[in-house]
Amino acid sequence: MIYELELTKANRILLASAFHDVPRVDCSIPCVIEGQMGRAFVDDPAGPTIFHLVIGPFHYFAGPAVSPQAQAMMANFPPYNLLMPSTAGWAELARQQFGEALRTNVRHSFSSEALSAGHLQQLLAASTCPAQVAAIDEALAAQLSSGPDAYLGLADFDSPADFAARGVGYVALVEDRPVGIAYSSLVYSQGIEVSIYVAEAYRRQGIATALAANLLLA
Repeated sequence: MIYELELTKANRILLASAFHDVPRVDCSIPCVIEGQMGRAFVDDPAGPTIFHLVIGPFHYFAGPAVSPQAQAMMANFPPYNLLMPSTAGWAELARQQFGEALRTNVRHSFSSEALSAGHLQQLLAASTCPAQVAAIDEALAAQLSSGPDAYLGLADFDSPADFAARGVGYVALVEDRPVGIAYSSLVYSQGIEVSIYVAEAYRRQGIATALAANLLLA
């Protein structure tokens, strides 16, 4: 059986210990541990040995991958999702379970140490972006969370009001229609995870640069 773990203070400490040695390739693990976003699942709520964190399509595992409980969890792994760095043995277990259906993706990491506010401001001053760039308030967050203009990343917040309170983002508008977005897809006490999307017909026109510069300056 798989059980959802209530993110109480005691259980968050338990998760922090379980995932202590897992490489941090993004901010998903601390997001869940802080109770900011995401969900946690275990094999036994009274005495868990297997841990599974989920934020959107991203999945992280901890605990002995050789146990029957671990095999049961991996058997329920949903298709078209991402198995992220986990404790030893989980990648091998996934390969045993899914074989050639398991595909490896390369991710790149970037440091914020070299970011320059002056350089970002110069990019904006020289921008020929054809869209109006606007900060995302609660009303825009509501528009971007539903209907044909929905952006999946905003779904990790509790509501448009929650995004307005805890998140930050900018949207590119052409004739009042969103064609691009840069926003905090994840938030935790040490920072945000940046996500950027521009509709294919509007790419290579400086929209992503204008969105990203505004977001990073904010």
